[in-house]
Amino acid sequence: MEKLMQALSRMGIAYEQNCPLAKHSTFRIGGVAELAVFTHTRASLIDALRCLADAAVPYVVVGRGSNIVFPDGVLRGAVVFTYSQSPVSVEGTTLRADAGVSMSAVSLAARDAALTGAEFAYGIPGTLGGAVCMNAGAYGGCMADICVSSDYFDRESGTVGSFLGNAQAFGYRTSIYSVSDRYVVLGATLSLRDGNRAVIEDTMASYAERRKSTQPLEYPSAGSVFKRPVGHFAGKLIEDCGLKGTRIGGAEVSPKHAGFIINRGGATAADVKALVGLIRATVLEKYGVELECEIKFL
Repeated sequence: MEKLMQALSRMGIAYEQNCPLAKHSTFRIGGVAELAVFTHTRASLIDALRCLADAAVPYVVVGRGSNIVFPDGVLRGAVVFTYSQSPVSVEGTTLRADAGVSMSAVSLAARDAALTGAEFAYGIPGTLGGAVCMNAGAYGGCMADICVSSDYFDRESGTVGSFLGNAQAFGYRTSIYSVSDRYVVLGATLSLRDGNRAVIEDTMASYAERRKSTQPLEYPSAGSVFKRPVGHFAGKLIEDCGLKGTRIGGAEVSPKHAGFIINRGGATAADVKALVGLIRATVLEKYGVELECEIKFL
């Protein structure tokens, strides 16, 4: 770890020892990271990952911490945060951005260029890298519809490359990045279509209002907890089991939308994990449906 910190310092890459993780989580849950690394550019991300490999320090790459639950204790190794990245470029109907760019920034850049196709991404709390990794989607759209290629860092070889089209292996809330830890998303190229800015803006405003009226945005959460089971809606199954408002510690099944677990104050990762277990067991017993987590416990 000392070797790693010296290498990061030489490269001008910021880091923090014993970093409180809750402040970097949309759930506001987590203990401390042995080391947190903050990258501001694609180049600094690649440099940091190579430093981590050279020092043999295990690591996880995180955007805004919007779809994960950090552990309550000490997370050993390093957490690499990318959320400070900002470049977005538009050329014709093609938009390119680095992994740490927020999905809202992506959709706003598309809107400003009068490009349609990324409206669904407005309001998704994560970054482009996370969205590509899990093939994020909403309101009938998803990353697989617009992501024509993505750039990666190969943990095994220390090299960079690109996956084109079907090589990204997009499926429902999955991709080549989520089925293996080998590849880290560095950025993506999106193919959009010419549109009418006013219409695009109205669509985005409509989606934002729907989120506000149906989702518990006033409380910390990690978004939808479960993937949609075939032939069902997870939130509906949970609600029909009478679990709305059920609490374990500071974690609660949202009374507003049963597909969300919210932090009512002081929730721990253990609280969330226990509540997830209760929900899964109840739904399985009553309906014979096995719910699969969409959020990731680190």
